[in-house]
Amino acid sequence: MASPLSTSTKNTEPEYRTMDLLTMALDRGNSGSKVVASLNGRALEPFKIPSIIRQVSSLQGALQIGKNQYVCGDAAIGLNIGQWSTPLTEGDKTKSLAVVVAKAIQTINEREALTEALKLDISVSSPFSNKALAIEIENELKKLSNGFTVGDKRFTRVEVVSVKTKFEGAVLLWSNPEYDGVIDVGFGTILAAFNNRQTRTAEIVTVPGGDLGGVNIVLKALLNDEKFLAAVKKSGATAQPSLERLSSRLSEGVTELRGIDLKPLLAPHLKVLRERIENASKTILSEVRNSSDCPRQNPKIALIGGGACLLRLCIPADKLEAWSAKNSIDVFDHSPDYQTAMIMHQQAQRALEAA
Repeated sequence: MASPLSTSTKNTEPEYRTMDLLTMALDRGNSGSKVVASLNGRALEPFKIPSIIRQVSSLQGALQIGKNQYVCGDAAIGLNIGQWSTPLTEGDKTKSLAVVVAKAIQTINEREALTEALKLDISVSSPFSNKALAIEIENELKKLSNGFTVGDKRFTRVEVVSVKTKFEGAVLLWSNPEYDGVIDVGFGTILAAFNNRQTRTAEIVTVPGGDLGGVNIVLKALLNDEKFLAAVKKSGATAQPSLERLSSRLSEGVTELRGIDLKPLLAPHLKVLRERIENASKTILSEVRNSSDCPRQNPKIALIGGGACLLRLCIPADKLEAWSAKNSIDVFDHSPDYQTAMIMHQQAQRALEAA
């Protein structure tokens, strides 16, 4: 399991540097993007960016990329102007990736004083990892080659020195060979892979219904739950929270909104998600058995992603442990939604150090 990154104190004196190097691992999800980065080899604190983007015509503080202005992340959730998009609505995690990277750079600059010109070594997770995708991402990030502006800060140039793509979820198996498989439950998908010990490769597993939803299944059911709607009305709110706001707050570990305890209201809607995870586990175990003459007696499957976080938030520890053991699952207890980004970052750092 990827360990937590040691984080730095803020450096407010970039003047002596000419061009900072950002090594960034970006796990772009349908609900939120997880970012793990280092500055000139020094690890920074990981963070999340809600995946919603709004293209606006004129707004103070917006990201200015070329002739276009964008608002990305938490600020975009609260807006009611501009053209709205997420990877799920677009069906494309590469589109507008330059906006997310610019937002990530802005977030880092709020903690660290970055040079105006930057070098970027980036790793991006995807269920379609290949050379063609890396080229597509490189072309998308060329939008930042002439820099961008946010507020009073002008970044004059972002030079992309390397683009790498990694299979979502499966990347964990390369760094954690003790696991026989992995299930990555995101906002809109459930992805899986198994460790083929004969070929020594991580192979993707097709999950029945994996493309039909993940955590969003649970949240949509909650937003239509009569008990939840009654609690919202009783709280004095004029309307229920948006799906994006609800997802963002839960991803921060918040389980109470306007005095409403979300845990008991979410619990009944976890059944469908648990069943899909159980089916994914069965599929992985079947692949593990068929790929080895001597499969291990006690196979172990890692459960990561936002779905793992949600289960830990809503299910008592003893019940979660019993369910996990029954299904050969290990629900990550430390930053399960950051694991893919953490491991990609570790691999990129090792490659830089070896170069």
